[in-house]
This record gives sequence, structure tokens and C-alpha cells, in this order.
Amino acid sequence: MTGYGLALVAIVLGAFYGLFIHPRLRRKRIRAREFPAVWRQQLSRDMALYRRLPPDVRRRLHQNTLLILDEVNFYGCADLEVTEARKVLIAAHAGLLVTGLSVDYYRRLQAILVYPGAYRSAVEWQDGSIAGVSREDRLGESWDTGRVILGWDQLAREAADPETTSNVLLHEFAHQLDQLDGDADGAPPLGSGAVAAHWEEVFSDAWERLQAEGHNGRGRHEQGVIDRYGATSPAEFFAVVTEAFFLTPVRLRDAEPALYECLERFYGLSPAGWPEARQT
Repeated sequence: MTGYGLALVAIVLGAFYGLFIHPRLRRKRIRAREFPAVWRQQLSRDMALYRRLPPDVRRRLHQNTLLILDEVNFYGCADLEVTEARKVLIAAHAGLLVTGLSVDYYRRLQAILVYPGAYRSAVEWQDGSIAGVSREDRLGESWDTGRVILGWDQLAREAADPETTSNVLLHEFAHQLDQLDGDADGAPPLGSGAVAAHWEEVFSDAWERLQAEGHNGRGRHEQGVIDRYGATSPAEFFAVVTEAFFLTPVRLRDAEPALYECLERFYGLSPAGWPEARQT
């Protein structure tokens, strides 16, 4: 083999190692790391959901949190300092969603931007032939380009509150899962066609019933389980029912058993059976 051929083989092998072998080895090393005791104490204090997690789920959460902290960039906006503690709280919520899945579900996630509180975001609109851009206050956003934008004050309050029925972190990271296979449409990657067809049937029925009740922003629907904001679109419905699945799982299971079962199968988790799952 000529020198040129040897060089080409070396380049190919190097690229293969860099793309496939090295990332796997790095992830294996990171998963094996001890989750710092100070982080455990912090999450026990600041993340109400963390206190309810069974040991096996908590262990996987620790591994996912370490991986997300290693692979995703965090940026403070409007002079906010994104401290280690803030990163850990955000990454732990993202990691919780995929404890029964894989961190690979966040392979498009590149950056998390954090503002001190609500922030102004440009929104494009069109009315017939007239189009423009307006600005509105936001608490969080998820972009299919791999960015999540968050307001710290709101997320921190919700994360620490064991009685909350909303959680912007769960909501926005659910959008990231939904956006993994393209545009946000309320259906994350589901595997077989039969599973996808059942998902569409169950979710469409529940969404249409919520739509029939009407919506005017945030607020519980008549059974007090699913936020009316979910009637906005199938994408928002998936994000809202994800919040309910983790925050009020017993109520969701009792009110919408087919919906709960779909989420249970997708997430690979059964939060209605976790300790101290709220009944009301």
C-alpha cells in the first residue's frame, strides 16, 4: 500500500474513532463518575420531584445529569450568572424526562440560555397579506435548532414547589423530545407504526375534547388535570400532559387512563407509583 493509501486509511480510522468510539468511551467514563454529594443535597432541597424518585430512577437521573452537563452548553443572558447549582437543577429536570429512554433523545440539543426572569421574544405574525413582528413576554422556549431558552425565577419556584401543577423545565424539554424527528407535532419518536397509530388515536381524542372546552391561556380544564394551554396545538398538548404525567400522575391516570398509559410506555416510567404521588 502506498503512502497515500496508508494516510487515507489513517484518516478514515481516525474519523471513525472520533465519531463513534471516543464519544461512547467518554460517556462510559462520565456515567461511572460519582454524583457529588453536594449536588444530591441541592436537588433534595431545590427539586421537589427528586425527593419522590425511586432509587433506580434517581441513579439514572444522576448519570443523565452528568452527561447533559458535559455535552450541552449553558449561557447566561441579561447579566445572569449561570452557576454550577443552576446548571445542575436544569440538567436534572432534562435528565429526568429521559431516565426511561436515553440521553440520545437530546442529540439535537446544543445550548441552554437562561434569563433572570421573563424575557421579551420576537414573534412573527400574519393577517392575510399583512405580516409583521411583535414582541411578547416569555418564560421559556424550545427551538428545533437545538436551543432551549428559560427564565430562572419561574423555573426555580416551580422546581422547588411540591404542590405545583406546572413546570417550565419539563414543558420545554418535552418540546425537545417532540422536535427530535422534525417539527413539533405532539408525537415524539414512537417506534412501530402500531404504537404511533395508537398514540395518534388517544392523543387526538383527548386534545379534541380539551379544544371543545375552549382555552384562554393557562388554567386547568374542568377536571383539573390538563392545562387549557394544551388546546393551543398538538405540540403544546404533549408538553402540557408531560407536566401532568410527572406532577399529578395519579390524577392524570384516573382522569385519562389511556393517555397516561401512552405516556407511561413512551417515557418508560410510572410516576403514579412513586412515593408520595399526590392524589389531589
